Amino acid sequence: MSTLETGKIFYREGNIQTGRAYFKVKIIGKGGHGSSPHMANDAIVTGSYFVQAVQTIVSRRLNPFDVASITIGSFDGKGSFNVIKDSVELEGDVRVMTEETREVVEREIRRILDGLQAMFGITYELDYQNDYPVLYNDPELTEFVANSLKNSSIPGVTGVERCEPQPPSEDFAYYAKERPSVFFYVGAMPADGTYYPHHHPKFDINEDCLLIAAEAMGAVVVDYLRRDDK
Repeated sequence: MSTLETGKIFYREGNIQTGRAYFKVKIIGKGGHGSSPHMANDAIVTGSYFVQAVQTIVSRRLNPFDVASITIGSFDGKGSFNVIKDSVELEGDVRVMTEETREVVEREIRRILDGLQAMFGITYELDYQNDYPVLYNDPELTEFVANSLKNSSIPGVTGVERCEPQPPSEDFAYYAKERPSVFFYVGAMPADGTYYPHHHPKFDINEDCLLIAAEAMGAVVVDYLRRDDK
């Protein structure tokens, strides 16, 4: 993890990374001329209301102690400056920390679209896909891994620490649904302390983390195979 200090290994039990959903919605109105909006039904206006309304799901429909985020990453409404478009397409990203919150967010997005349909007289097409599960670290196994790492004399490791949950989603979560699992983090921050997160165009790592990661995984596996209760 480029955002975490090189030389340190981090862990946490329980729900550790968010689950994800993707949605794409097409809002269909009626095209027309910019000089005669009364003869059209502006899909951009409806889409703008949708962008604002979905932000109220987190602030007004979730328990303040729940965790979720909703991002509209694409709003495709390009056209001519004096033409009212007949449709727009939006794409969004949802992150949640529990499966119960996932259900609430999807239900509320659908309710908002139904409300906009009644309010503006538009129709819509929604593609909503729940994909990555919430990543769950088995508490007992996490404790074992943390103790193994703390007791291993791995060159370059300056600390093994419990960290906060991480906002991104992780496909390892599919494995964790099938077997007790632990996903831990190896710090990879560049030596000068300047870092950028994953997917950033300037993303980089301190490559010292690669050997630390390999040796940490090896130490844990060897300790696991040596367990008396294996």
